[in-house]
Amino acid sequence: MRRKLLALIFAVPVIAQAEPLFMKDMVGDREFFEPWGVGVDIFTMEQDYGIRSLEFQLPGVPGIDPDVVDVENDLSHVDVKLDAWVTPFLNVFALLGRMEADTFVDLGGVALPPELPFSLGTLEVNYNGTVYGGGFNLFYGTDRWFAALNNTWTDTSLSGDFKSSVQSFTSQPRIGLIRGSWIGYVGAMYLDTEETHSGEINLGIPGAPAIPFAVKLDTLEEWNYAVGMGYVFSPNAHLSFELGFGDRTHTLFNFTGRF
Repeated sequence: MRRKLLALIFAVPVIAQAEPLFMKDMVGDREFFEPWGVGVDIFTMEQDYGIRSLEFQLPGVPGIDPDVVDVENDLSHVDVKLDAWVTPFLNVFALLGRMEADTFVDLGGVALPPELPFSLGTLEVNYNGTVYGGGFNLFYGTDRWFAALNNTWTDTSLSGDFKSSVQSFTSQPRIGLIRGSWIGYVGAMYLDTEETHSGEINLGIPGAPAIPFAVKLDTLEEWNYAVGMGYVFSPNAHLSFELGFGDRTHTLFNFTGRF
């Protein structure tokens, strides 16, 4: 799947003697972020999908009701991200990474005509590829607390057993506290994903031809919750870890150096 994704990091407030690239007069003599950053994200996610459409050309089966089909997705993703503070409230970034994912389409609930001497199992779609994307952070904070809104758009160049594509949009609001070198926050993640697969599958029945299929999937639960914490080693280096929970689960680890 995409996804993904998916690359979901926000700018942790590292206080340093630096200025944004533009609107420096708004900072005055206050301390601010180092303007440039290079980070590494490690992201995993498990979620259920909804089926937007499903074409399965099986002789004797006129159509498949998407409501009886369950779809699960497991994703892992690593990326490198470059970011810059353009103004005191705006951080922009671009990312490039690698993802691996498995999508499981459970067809066991599909009712087949009595004359067909078999039942459908689970269609497993394995794929991997390059993720690229970008986005921006909106930020406001003091030396004791902060609020941030991260927005990320990603696309993928995939390879696998089938023709596949994944696009996603992620928005992550967060609010947190700063206590010395430690940072803690709570938030949520909105995820809008569109994933498509098409090709032919073999049912494993002797003499039976491969069956063409095409499926379009999207996010079943758009929101989940998140908690996280971070540690500032110096004005030039910090790390953070986030745990997402609810109907969708995710983990996110980030290490960023600033200069």
